[in-house]
Formats: sequence, structure tokens, C-alpha cells
Amino acid sequence: MAYEIEKAKELVVEAGKKLVETGLIARTWGNVSARISDTQFVITPSGRAYEDLTPEEIVTVNIEDCEYEGDIKPSSEKGVHAAAYRHHPEVDFVIHTHQRAATIVSITGMEIRNVYEEFKGVLGDRVPTAEYAMSTTNSLRKKMETCIAENLDCCAVLMMHHGALCMGKTYEETFEIADALEKCCERVIKDNYLRHSWEKEYSDDNKRNYYLKKVDAGEMPEAICDLGSSVRNENTFTITVGGESVDVDLESGLGINGIAPKCAKIHREIYLAENCTIINHITTPDVIAVSCTGETMIPMIDDFAQIAGLDVKCAPWIDGDTDNCAKDIAKALKGRNAVLVQGNGALVTGNSDGDIQALEIIMDKGCAAVVDVNIFNRPHYVPKMECFLMRTVYLAKYSKQINKK
Repeated sequence: MAYEIEKAKELVVEAGKKLVETGLIARTWGNVSARISDTQFVITPSGRAYEDLTPEEIVTVNIEDCEYEGDIKPSSEKGVHAAAYRHHPEVDFVIHTHQRAATIVSITGMEIRNVYEEFKGVLGDRVPTAEYAMSTTNSLRKKMETCIAENLDCCAVLMMHHGALCMGKTYEETFEIADALEKCCERVIKDNYLRHSWEKEYSDDNKRNYYLKKVDAGEMPEAICDLGSSVRNENTFTITVGGESVDVDLESGLGINGIAPKCAKIHREIYLAENCTIINHITTPDVIAVSCTGETMIPMIDDFAQIAGLDVKCAPWIDGDTDNCAKDIAKALKGRNAVLVQGNGALVTGNSDGDIQALEIIMDKGCAAVVDVNIFNRPHYVPKMECFLMRTVYLAKYSKQINKK
């Protein structure tokens, strides 16, 4: 039964905030809608932060032709939601998520043919995967509509390189579907590792070491160098290493209120070369694992191409040779917002806390995808032209729009 319009808008706002809080999306990637009649639904607006969203900003859209009311632009994926309501008259709530495990499984292009018994009551027997098309495009809408129409017994669809679409009768049921899908995909990833490694029990650490041996990159390091995090303020920057902070003069590289740590040379080179005000060192296990390979990362996820860059290079690291390493790292960052540092994780750059948060999420998810998809032996990459287009639009339009909020 369709929702009353005011209730629908309230639930969409609530759902947007819940998606951010639970990590099912980053920033405004993903979208939420609710049916209000046989002919209309309401949906989240385009490019607006969910944390501050109000019911007045939720947009009413026609199911048949996707025409909308008011001056606020609806989500660019409104056509995908319209397709869900068109083919599923029983569905009254839809969320498109960028959840971690489901996105990783989507990269393989495989459907989940036999859902585990514990999730069948929520997900049904299968979860199909729609063919890839670039986000926000008419091609994506058509491929998603085809997948939905050909799998009417399915309440969730994986979107290759992108995320998932979850369709439920109510707000509560749709989140239950998203949660079950994530747990199911986590299980798929774990069982795939056990199948290939012949291990009897699953371990995240063992899985990363298995990946590193598979790509002839040794094992996870016992320790890494703290490359620090910093914030720039015009001609100075404050760098924090090991919990201690020092102000550094950008021109000379000398500490103002103490001795600058060696890694300050890296931050200085980056600030001199890039238009950024924040640098963070990411040391999550999957990021460290991928950094150990010394290889350039090619995007497997749409978000990665948009937020991090057309690729992410891995700069060499020689402890004790900070001067040369600093120059190599800054050079590898050109045109990007992230760089891997061999054996030491990654550095990311941005101009707001939101930038950094999004980069931390997408780098960790992107590196987890590299590890897991390699074990699946089914690596698929986002086409270069699509990466270029998405990155260009993101830099020219979206990142500026979101940072105004």
C-alpha cells in the first residue's frame, strides 16, 4: 500500500541518514525512494548531503515518464527506481546502496544462484547481476529495467561495478533486504576464499596473505611507517605523527614550534604540487595489502574512479630516503586524490573532512575489492572512457556542489 506523501518524505529522509550512518553509502552515492500512488513516487534530490536533508527537499516524480515537480532536481537514478515500481506493483520502498560486500561481488559479474538457506526467507532463491553501464546514464536505466523485468521473483539486484538495488513493501522490509544481502555477499566472499585456499576456517589475515602470495608480493608487513596526517593553513601546515603535532613552514619545511618529522617532507611536496588542504594516511589492512604489490590500481568500482582518480599509482618507499620518496609520492598524486605508498598503505588528499571521509571509505572498499576479486579469478575493470567521464563530471560539478553544503 502506497505511503501518504508526507510520511513518504519523512521516511526517505530517515532512510538517507540511516544509509550514511550504517556505511551503506558515502556522501550522496546511492538514493532512496517511496511510492505515494500508482503513478508517482518521492525520491532523494541530486547532489545533496543526506545528513542535512529535509522533507521539503524530497522530490515527487512520475513513474511513467520520470517528470518531476518543483525546482529541485531528483536523483539521476530516478529511472531505475521508476522501473522497480513499474514492474513490481507490490513494492513501495526502494533503496540503491553502495554497500561494500555486495559491490565487491557485483564486480565478478556473477549472480548469486543459490542463496544460503538462512537468507532465503528475505532474499528468495537468487540475486541477479545487471550488466554494467555508467552511472546516471539512460543505458544503466535500460539494463536495470531489463534485469528487473527478467527476474520478477527477485527483491534485490546487484549492479555491476556499482552497488545494489533493494526493493521492499515497506521501509523496514527494504532495509532488511539490504542487510541480508550484505551478509549473504560477505558469506559468498568467505566461502570463495575457503574454496580456493583449501583452508578449513576463514581468517581476514590469512586471506590477505593468500592474496599477496598469489600475486607474488610476499606477506603482510609486521610494521609500517607512520606517514602522518596534516592540515594546511595558507603558508604553514600542522602535521600529526604518533599523536604529536608540529607546525611546519611550507616554504622552508622547518618546524615552527618543534622539530618537523621526516615525513613532513612528503606533506610539503604534496602541498607544493597539489591544490589541497588536508592529507591523511590510511593504514587499514586491505589498503596495506594492496600497497605491498607495488602495482597501480585500476578502478573496479564507479565511485573509485570518481573520487580517487582514473587510477591510483603506487609510489616506491625506501625508509631513510625520505627526500626522493617525497618527490616520487607527490609526482604519483598528480591528477588524483590518492596514492599508494609501497608497503605503507595510502595517502589521500582533499579540501574538507567530507572529502577525506569519502576517500577513506572508497580506498578501503576499492582495495578490499582488489583482494577479493583476485581470489575469485574474475577481475573486471570499469572501462577507461567511463572512468574519464565520471571523474571529469565529479571534479567539475559534484565535488564543488557537495562541498558547499
